[in-house]
Amino acid sequence: MFATISVAAWDLPTMSAGLVDVDATAIVQFGFFIALVLVLPKLVFEPLLSRFEQREARTDGARADARRMLKEADAQVAVYEKAMADEKQTALAERAAARNAAQKEANALIAKVRAETNSKIDAGIAALRGEADKARGAIEAEAGQIAALITAKIVGGQA
Repeated sequence: MFATISVAAWDLPTMSAGLVDVDATAIVQFGFFIALVLVLPKLVFEPLLSRFEQREARTDGARADARRMLKEADAQVAVYEKAMADEKQTALAERAAARNAAQKEANALIAKVRAETNSKIDAGIAALRGEADKARGAIEAEAGQIAALITAKIVGGQA
């Protein structure tokens, strides 16, 4: 299949420089080097670099997405906290209004009971005064009878 080319068949001059011999294999190696310089960037380096760039873009994109999501979360937390503060203020206002209404109702009930109690006390005092006046009248009448009886006994000489 492959033809074997002998370097000796090319009749290239060889130079000897001590440790390194420059001969026809150097030309073959230079050919491989040029081929690799032309082929490797297209087959290996460019795809590898594009993969690195894609990975970097994805990483940066993920970081940007994470930053964006954090900002959105912070915004949502701020909205939530504001809503909670508003609801708390509303609840406090409703509680204060309910407390005021209950206090007014209690004050009205106390005033009503106080008025009823005062009227019952006044009626009781009036009734007691009436009974006291009747008792005084009865005592005065009885006192008059006793006085007349005592006078009659003293005047009549009965001792």
